Amino acid sequence: MAKPFSRERLTFRLDILAQEAIRANDDIFQARVGLKVHEVRVLRIIGQNPGITFVELSHQARMERSLTSRIIQRLIKQELVRRENDEADARRFRLFTTQQGDAKREVAKGLSDALEEVLLAPLAVSEAHQLDALLARLADWIHSEEYEQRLEAFENDSDPGQG
Repeated sequence: MAKPFSRERLTFRLDILAQEAIRANDDIFQARVGLKVHEVRVLRIIGQNPGITFVELSHQARMERSLTSRIIQRLIKQELVRRENDEADARRFRLFTTQQGDAKREVAKGLSDALEEVLLAPLAVSEAHQLDALLARLADWIHSEEYEQRLEAFENDSDPGQG
C-alpha cells in the first residue's frame, strides 16, 4: 500500500500531532481551569468511572504509572479527587471526584470542545466526521484479535521484509 503522506511514519506523525496539540493547549487549560491537559484527562476518567482503582486508571489514561500517581496526588491535594480504601482489599484504593472536581470537569469539557473546534478548523465538517470514523476504525483494529495474530506472525517471521 502506497503511503498517502510524507516520508514520516504514521505512528510518528500521530504522536507528534498529539504532543503538539497538548502542548499548545496546556497553558490555556492551566489559565482557565487551573489544571494541565493530562490532569484533566485523569480527572475526567475518574469522574466517568467512580471507584476506579489506580491500576485501571493508569491503563485507561495510557500514561506511565509514576506520572499517573503524581497527578492523583495533585488532584487529591486540590480536593478535586478523594481516595478511599477498597473494602475487599486494603492494599488497593478507589478514586472518586469531589463536587469541586465535577465542577472543574464541566469547565474543562466546554474548553475541550472549543479547542477541538479550533484544531479541526481546516477540515470540512464531513472531513472531521470521516477522520473521527477512521480513527475509531483503527482503534478497533489495533484491539482486534486479527491484528494481534498478524503482529505475532510478524514477530515470529525471521525475515520482517517478507509478507
